[in-house]
Amino acid sequence: MSVLGFGPFIGDFESEVVTFRPYIKWISEVSEVPMGKQFLFTHFNRTFMYDWIPEENIFTAYQQLARDELEQVGYIHKNFKLKDFNTLIKLFKDNIVKAKGCTKKDIDLHHLSYVKNTPVYSIFQKSFTPINTGDINIQEDHIGRVVFIPHESFDTHFQSRLHDYLVDNHDAITIGNVKTGLEWDNVILNYVDYFENGYKYIVKYITEAKIVICPVSYWSLLANLQGVPVFSFGKNPGLYREDGIYHLDNKKSMAIAADEETSVDSMIRMIENFMEKL
Repeated sequence: MSVLGFGPFIGDFESEVVTFRPYIKWISEVSEVPMGKQFLFTHFNRTFMYDWIPEENIFTAYQQLARDELEQVGYIHKNFKLKDFNTLIKLFKDNIVKAKGCTKKDIDLHHLSYVKNTPVYSIFQKSFTPINTGDINIQEDHIGRVVFIPHESFDTHFQSRLHDYLVDNHDAITIGNVKTGLEWDNVILNYVDYFENGYKYIVKYITEAKIVICPVSYWSLLANLQGVPVFSFGKNPGLYREDGIYHLDNKKSMAIAADEETSVDSMIRMIENFMEKL
């Protein structure tokens, strides 16, 4: 009896969206193993992203590992050594054996290399599919709004000025996780159940947005994944343009080159032009 195991994964959200989820989704699709024999081990507050795996087949890491978002870097958790990760692997296999009555030799386990340098996984071994947020609700007056998501890859002062313009002129909402920046304006961090449902809220806000505006990053990818209009800017926009691997055939996506020499005023003009054409 062959059983598929995906994980453990205890890294950051970016790596989960860009690599882990699409990688195991691809394996799941090409495998002949039925869904009932596929198992997952990831952070407790991100299990909603794997709706093709039966809920009873999903195991989660210690809650503190999920709460320590600043310690999650790439595929690893900085306070979790390789020997600790190997202990999680053993625990995962033990749980699968208990659930299916199989032996450990029957388990075909797939996880990302637990190393600091985040080796690249081929785009041909990834399957990007929209994320279902289930029954999570956001404020009704937040639906259909302009959504701004900052990112550390771009100048903070520039993003702060752009944020202020979008709020004043388009009633924009700022979202993101604890790593995003502009935390005082981030509506997601105000939810009392942030650590339990924060990422559900983030994906829901993106899915329900009129347009997402952000520096080129995994936020651009996530907006493309959900098929919503997105305008992103940064030094390396190629991956998110029409021929880029993270464009994901989103017809309402634009990624433009921008750096320290780009003025906020010129960025605003480009955004306004993009929005007029939607």
